[in-house]
Amino acid sequence: MKTILLVGAGHMGGALLRGWIKNAGPGFRFVVLDPNAAKAQSAIASETSESIEVSHCIAKEEIPRDLEVAAIVVATKPALVQDAIGSLTQFFQPTTALISIAAGVSVASLQEVSPAGTAVVRVMPNIGAMVGHSVSAGFASSNTSQEQRGLVTRLFEAVGQLTWLENEGQIHMATALSGSGPAYYFAVCEAMIAVSEQAGLPPLIAKALAIGTVTAAGELLDATPEPEHLREMVTSPNGTTAAGLEALLCSKTLNDLVRRALIAASERSIELS
Repeated sequence: MKTILLVGAGHMGGALLRGWIKNAGPGFRFVVLDPNAAKAQSAIASETSESIEVSHCIAKEEIPRDLEVAAIVVATKPALVQDAIGSLTQFFQPTTALISIAAGVSVASLQEVSPAGTAVVRVMPNIGAMVGHSVSAGFASSNTSQEQRGLVTRLFEAVGQLTWLENEGQIHMATALSGSGPAYYFAVCEAMIAVSEQAGLPPLIAKALAIGTVTAAGELLDATPEPEHLREMVTSPNGTTAAGLEALLCSKTLNDLVRRALIAASERSIELS
């Protein structure tokens, strides 16, 4: 049985835990360290699994001393990551992998506070983990074994999909694209609702049509991952969609907005590192 020590069970940590309980399969034991352990425990009380054990701890003193930990997953706020790791060094074994989901905390920074030789993996999931559809990007230190990479893959594919990056520098754009990306779609949806209301649609109708449209578009992209093909398929020559797209794409306004958003988020990720 592989023991996973999860440090932090907030929105993302809790979403990961629920996904692991549902989809990671047998052979796992999860020990959760969180100051609000009671709240975290109640949040997953409805999840059941005969083959997975979950223990909640409020303080590190409650963690069993004889744990053989396969991976420590740090899901705290970025500012707390290094202190959290430094306080848990007694739970590292030579084969323990350290997994961080914090933006802006480099592999080198994580290695500084970890026992020498620790395999370190950075993973950037997104909010889709809350519904089992996370898009995660991962980068592993050079001393990470294939078995450890396989464990990381198994954990994060239990909440969606995982793509391995070729170098750590790529994680900044991955953070901007998929880590922050859901917020961009939410903002577009908000704008569609607002404009529709201003044009005379009742608020509830505008909201239902906008959200339904975005949800359906996501389902279509999942089934046919070719956005250009889908755009062409729904666009009749000289029709309403063509008119809307002409306004949206004129002077490359949309591309410029997307470029500015991704570069701004990527640069912020670099600043935080």
